[in-house]
Amino acid sequence: MGLSEDGYAVFAPTAAGQLWAAAARRAAIRVSACPAMRARNLRHGETWFVGVDALPNAPDGSVDGVSLVGDWQAHVPPMTMHSAQVSIIYPGYPGRDVDEAQSAHRYRRLRHAAHVDGLLPVGRHRRRYAQEFHAYILGLPLNRSKHAPTVVWPGSHTIMQGALRAAIGDAPPASVDVTEAYQAARRVVFARCAPVSLRVAPGGAFLLHRFALHGTAPWDGPVGPARMIAFLRPEFDTATAWLA
Repeated sequence: MGLSEDGYAVFAPTAAGQLWAAAARRAAIRVSACPAMRARNLRHGETWFVGVDALPNAPDGSVDGVSLVGDWQAHVPPMTMHSAQVSIIYPGYPGRDVDEAQSAHRYRRLRHAAHVDGLLPVGRHRRRYAQEFHAYILGLPLNRSKHAPTVVWPGSHTIMQGALRAAIGDAPPASVDVTEAYQAARRVVFARCAPVSLRVAPGGAFLLHRFALHGTAPWDGPVGPARMIAFLRPEFDTATAWLA
C-alpha cells in the first residue's frame, strides 16, 4: 500500500479534495436528515449515525459530478468504489442503547470501540468471522471538528495480520472462527501501541491499512456541530488477497 511502518498515512487538504468534501457534505446532510434513514442508522443513544453505504457516490467515487482525487491514490491500487459510509458523531457520543451490555459500552468509551474492519460477529454467540475483505480504509472528513476523531494504533496492522494468518492458516478465511485470536491480538496491541488521534481538515484524507486497529474517540468537548467523515473500503475479489 505504500504506507509507513505505522500502518497509516495522513494527506493534507487540496483544492480538488475540498470540492469533493463540499459535494459529499451536502449529500450527507440530505441523507442523514431523512427520517427513515435516521431510524435505521442512529445508535448509542442517538449519538452516532452509522451510515453504511449511505453516500450516493458513483463507482469512481465522484459525488454529483465532482471527482474524487487525491494524493492518497498513489498509495493504493485503482479499484471500483462502493457507496461510502457516512459516519456522523453527535455531542455526547457514546451514549448507551437500552440493549447494549455494560461491558460493550465500557469498551466503546475506554478503548474507542477498537476493531479491525470486516471481522463481523456471527450468530447468537457473536463469534467473529472474516466476512468483508477490504483492500484499505480511506477516511475523508466532510467538516471541521475537533471532537470524536478517528483513532489508530500505530503498528497494530502487523500484529493483527500476523495473528489472523496464524489462526486461519490454509483454510478459507471466511470459514474460521477467529474470536480468540482476534481478542488476544487486540490485548497485545493495547499493551504495546499508543493510540494516535487523526484530525484532518476537509479536503484532506487519512489512509489506514486494512488490518490496522482503529476506532472513534468519545466526544470530549462542549456541544457543537456534528463530526462527519466519509469512509471508503473497496474490497478485493478474493479472500486470499485480503490475507496476503
